[in-house]
Amino acid sequence: MLNETPQWKYERDFKYEEGVTSVEGHKYNLWNESFEDPILLNDKQMNHFLANGYLQLNTKLPSEYHQNLFNKFNGIIGEDNDFNPGNNLLPIVPELNLVFDDPVIKGALQSVLGNNYMMHPHRVLHDNPPGSDQQVWHHDSYWGYKRKVHNHHPWWVMIMYYPQNTYEKIGPTGIIPGSQYIAQKLEEKDISGINVDGNAGVCMMIHYDIWHRKMINLTELKRYMVKFEFIRMEQPKNVTWNNNSKNSIDDFKLNSKNYLPIWKSQLEWISGYNIKTNNLKIEENIIINKLNSHEKEVLLEGLNQLYGIRSNNKKILKLLERLVKHDDEFISISAAYTLGKQGMPGIEILLRLMQFNDGINVDDARCFIDEGQKSELEMICRNAAHGLVSSNLKNNDLLIKAFNTGQERIKKYICFIFGEIFSNSQKILDILIEGCLEKDPAIRLNAVEALGLKRCRKKEIDVIEKLLKDSDDEVRFNAALALARNGKRSKYATKGLINCLNDPNRYVYGYALEALDRIDTPESNNCLKKYLKITRYCPYTTFESLF
Repeated sequence: MLNETPQWKYERDFKYEEGVTSVEGHKYNLWNESFEDPILLNDKQMNHFLANGYLQLNTKLPSEYHQNLFNKFNGIIGEDNDFNPGNNLLPIVPELNLVFDDPVIKGALQSVLGNNYMMHPHRVLHDNPPGSDQQVWHHDSYWGYKRKVHNHHPWWVMIMYYPQNTYEKIGPTGIIPGSQYIAQKLEEKDISGINVDGNAGVCMMIHYDIWHRKMINLTELKRYMVKFEFIRMEQPKNVTWNNNSKNSIDDFKLNSKNYLPIWKSQLEWISGYNIKTNNLKIEENIIINKLNSHEKEVLLEGLNQLYGIRSNNKKILKLLERLVKHDDEFISISAAYTLGKQGMPGIEILLRLMQFNDGINVDDARCFIDEGQKSELEMICRNAAHGLVSSNLKNNDLLIKAFNTGQERIKKYICFIFGEIFSNSQKILDILIEGCLEKDPAIRLNAVEALGLKRCRKKEIDVIEKLLKDSDDEVRFNAALALARNGKRSKYATKGLINCLNDPNRYVYGYALEALDRIDTPESNNCLKKYLKITRYCPYTTFESLF
């Protein structure tokens, strides 16, 4: 089949009838919802994903389907591996969408992202031919943009789909469990990765910010992987997976000890704070001894035991402050999260730590984030910000004061924090509006993204719409995403979104299309129909068949 399928020749192995394709008696409609109800994750699966940042899934699609896609990918990539359709992959191979309509995959996405998630316009076909080089461990970049700070909350996930049997020697994707919470690149000696391993059709759902790499292909076979991205569109309001616990965080079991405070915080957040930490008693002297330990495991055990328990012990608070400055990022993050649960004393400490690195923003975000270069000051500031998010602040006056008096770097982090917490107060909205007007694009992009996570009125929508014309690409596509997240409330920005369909950045107009669809008015729908007619991609057109 490989030799019989030249580049740009897409032979239809399925039988098509009015958008319906069949394989061995199974019928799937490419344009409607899946015939089966989504299969939601259970508690064990959700806990594994939140702690480790990945979950291996198996679709219910037949083997013939996966073989068909493998053959098509061969035809697209070609013998010389000199072509990749990139974001045009889905219109070229529309039946690929059946993977994401599969009840297992759809259920996993709904469990993590809620029912209202969005498929991102970026997607890519990765090939790994025989003898290819192994990649270095890396975060995926946000397409070359500066980006604010990597999310701990699972706002973004990727689905990696493998159409062939995938095992160690064929060059699978390697993943470092739990590394989605780590910004600094780990030393090779500290890395214990796992590989995707499964039959044709296996999928790996990963937290967007997990450290991963392509492994070397030691076989004579080709290996393909398709990567699609998905975005949570709103703050979680309730549990969206198959939750059978007693709604206490202590009823969930986890093998890993390294990330327990972080994991507990993520579980609280993704449940809409409907799963709470039990208020257990602690022996403060024992906790103090553990926090004074030089052994990592003992330190982390102490932080885990203290998480969620408010202590007024000044020694404990002082030790937590010291541990946020620890050079081990695992310990620093865990201490920051634990401080966030100490009420106002902990919040005041975290705010002071975050301001420790106050100053003018420099164009170093990719060094500190995507490349994982170490920076002690940036780590302290970043982890303190995450700790403040974990507190889910009710009284935001201190942060508002810090924004009004701080320099650019602090304003950037405060906008990030206000986007992550559940509060929708007018004070916060007004600060975010101010952030949208700042000269520093790092502040503007954080502020407008944060507004997208709030219930905006016309006042805020008008500010977001103005940023659709911003000189900075990332500010513009964060503005378009913010309007998509606000759904019908973004109707006031319809004209601005329509104008975005001519934006030279592919993700600005990709988000704009999503926003217009979610606005769902006659004006927005007519625009979408016109756009579809003009930009319709014909997957049947080839060099050999032009008419």
